[in-house]
Amino acid sequence: MIYGAEATPRAHRSIALLAAFAAAAAFGGCSDGGGPRISKTASLEITPLQYTFPKIGPGYQTDREVFLENTGGGELRIRKIDLDLGSDQEFQLFWKTSADGEQFQGIASNGDDHFAYPLKIKPDERLYLVLEYAPTNIEFQQGSVVLDTNLLDGTVRIPVVASEAGAEINVTPRSIDFDRVPAGEEAVRQVVVTNVGQANLKIDRIDLNGSLEFTPTINGRDPRRGQGILADPDGDGVDGLAPDRQFTIDVRFAPRLEGPDSGELSIFSDDPNQPEVRVDLRANAATPCLDANPPALEFPTSLVNRMDSRAVSIESCGGQQLQIDQIRLSDDSDPAFALEEESLPELPALLPAYLPGEVPPSRAIRVSFTPREQRIHNGTLVIESSDPVTPSREVSLLGRGVLNACPQARAAVDAFDVKPLDSVVLDGDPSIDQDGPNNRPVDYEWVVTSRPEGSFAQPRESFFDGANPANGGPEDDIATPTAKFFVDLAGTYTIELRVRDNLGLDSVACENAAVVTIVAKPDEAIHVQLVWDTPADADPTDDQGADLDLHLLHPSAPNWFAAPYDTYYANPVPDWGQVDNPADDPSIDIDDINGTGPENINLDNPENTAVLGAPYAVGVHYYSSRGRTNGTEYGPSFARVRIFLKGELAFDSTEARGEARELEAEDHFWDVARIHWPEMRVELRDQYMTQRPAAPGSP
Repeated sequence: MIYGAEATPRAHRSIALLAAFAAAAAFGGCSDGGGPRISKTASLEITPLQYTFPKIGPGYQTDREVFLENTGGGELRIRKIDLDLGSDQEFQLFWKTSADGEQFQGIASNGDDHFAYPLKIKPDERLYLVLEYAPTNIEFQQGSVVLDTNLLDGTVRIPVVASEAGAEINVTPRSIDFDRVPAGEEAVRQVVVTNVGQANLKIDRIDLNGSLEFTPTINGRDPRRGQGILADPDGDGVDGLAPDRQFTIDVRFAPRLEGPDSGELSIFSDDPNQPEVRVDLRANAATPCLDANPPALEFPTSLVNRMDSRAVSIESCGGQQLQIDQIRLSDDSDPAFALEEESLPELPALLPAYLPGEVPPSRAIRVSFTPREQRIHNGTLVIESSDPVTPSREVSLLGRGVLNACPQARAAVDAFDVKPLDSVVLDGDPSIDQDGPNNRPVDYEWVVTSRPEGSFAQPRESFFDGANPANGGPEDDIATPTAKFFVDLAGTYTIELRVRDNLGLDSVACENAAVVTIVAKPDEAIHVQLVWDTPADADPTDDQGADLDLHLLHPSAPNWFAAPYDTYYANPVPDWGQVDNPADDPSIDIDDINGTGPENINLDNPENTAVLGAPYAVGVHYYSSRGRTNGTEYGPSFARVRIFLKGELAFDSTEARGEARELEAEDHFWDVARIHWPEMRVELRDQYMTQRPAAPGSP
């Protein structure tokens, strides 16, 4: 930021604070046993690589910052810092320990050095150096900030240059803490992007990595969806962000579940010194948090004068230890409800802090329900804790006393995390019918209620071929509580268990169906998925239908169908990357030939496409429009391609195009997309060809 001559000068800071910073980073000289310490080497990474100042006149001042990060395993020591910038220039050097932290003076404009040497930077820590420039009457050209370090090379120079008029990005803040946001609520914070340079700044793209609970918007629109928002972010009718203009990115955090979240907002521009600026995002990490699972406890049908019992899990979902102070039923709760004393912990009880990616620490308690008459009963379980947002968490209790009990659907496992093409066992054995024969239902029906678009898998009693579950199997036998399910696509599935008693009463009428959630997430670096729909194919689940083929093309390929560079059904596991190293080879894990897909291609160790000079390419070939044995002509087919990068959906062709791609006839070809690695960027190609592209050497 450039300030006028009348701006208030930055105050000098206390040397004592710098001494405290240096002391806090220090470590002892010997190991606990008194023997010699094993040496670990420090490594220095400087971002950006230089200080670049615009050419400004006397009476103005501006500053630039770089940060020094120790990326090695040992301590980095800076023994001395010098400014090699000429004797007639007005430069001052300041320091801070975080991007948004308070600045302290290191070297004054008169040359006084206030640093307390040596400066010590531990592994993975940063030191920010802010250089202020206030020209007098001599035009500055170039110089350097000189660091005397304990690195192998000793002296490190950070160039300082004066640039011609150019674009320069400034992003504030560089980190956002949303503090505590309960599940089901949301909070919004702003990131301001300013062009502090002297030419229009082009914003290339904005990405958000990490938790999907964070969403960036500009004027209510997501800049990641290619809506042209970034072409003219200041709305002045000229491409780019004009000098001294700014725009705001609203970052929304809307957690669906309790617990810590983190992410990273990346802003890419044509600023040559900062082509990528990152903003760290975090939420729900610094306070105790209590979650109750389930959030409401229901006893849909319980026989009069018979006790039923259910568990409630008290979970720690915050970044600090949770203290449980009291567990009780509210005074207005129906006496049919009771806490099972043997399940209650001694109070106050402590639960450790939740660590993201791990199972939340929890404690289960049990609530019993013993109705004395046939009616609906209500109550409230109250849990008091150190959660500052919800110190008193209430769990609603609902019970229904009946003379003829409804069968109750229960699943042994209600959540699965799997990979595409895995299979799971659906087990309804815990289901009960309190007044039925052997206290069990007589029918168990598994119903898929939601699935990724393009999935056709159904619960089966067994598979014809256990090694190839895609080949199907006999229909599920509703007399048995178990079924097998083939997870044919990446995405989320919900499957409902519906049970029926010997008198024909089912769990649907009693509103107590059990729901199983299956989340299928690829674990490969690149996972490409093809599904298709053929309107003339009346039964897409039979063994007849249109046959489309998925292709993944290596950057070195001269054309499609060029062996060994094109992965498809005829070249399912080519040798890419290092010769005879299967770890970097792609593979097609399923070749569907009967009408719907999926076809999947996986690549676990992609090569650097910038080095190879071209991205990976994804294509679809309409191989055959006729049935394999019946000869039926099926005509046009509509294809959809999804691309997952490191397990997350990065591209959906139907969303990118606004509709599925129609392949009109046999041998037509669709050039779909390009994948850039390691940028993890996918771009829509969407070129359609009415004949198959010929491989080199083809007639």
